[in-house]
Amino acid sequence: MKNVMYRFRSTYVLLLLLAVGAFSCKNDSDPTPNGGNGVEGSWNMSALKVNPAQDGISDYLQFVNSFLGNDCLTRITFTFKSNGTLTGSAPKECQDAEDAAEDFGVSEDSKWKVEGNKIILTSGTDVSEYDLEVNNTTMGWSYNEVEDGQNYRWTIEFKRK
Repeated sequence: MKNVMYRFRSTYVLLLLLAVGAFSCKNDSDPTPNGGNGVEGSWNMSALKVNPAQDGISDYLQFVNSFLGNDCLTRITFTFKSNGTLTGSAPKECQDAEDAAEDFGVSEDSKWKVEGNKIILTSGTDVSEYDLEVNNTTMGWSYNEVEDGQNYRWTIEFKRK
């Protein structure tokens, strides 16, 4: 159980950082790698999957929502504009999720860009790079992580709003 709670806390922080990073991002390159069916548009996070499952949990977003007793993380809307800017907004009843941005010190120099099949988020000296898959209705950001000698594949899934 201690392992699950540790992973929960670190996963919750990852989800919040992802949500927070979206509030003041810009892009220097084309945000639509697949033409009109690319990243441009509004998206909601729909899953945070890990393969293989950790402690029986394969979708940490469902776990976090269940633990918190709300679905605010899935209700944040990420809007990728054609000019390369990225905004995030949450419904009024979920403002705590949006207000968390200030707690993480996200600066105005935060940016995102797409290079090939990668999406890269930058905030100050912090750079996060994910494998990108996108189509008309879904977008996935994936990365690999090794923990205790075990390889895990994490995928953050979004649905077009």
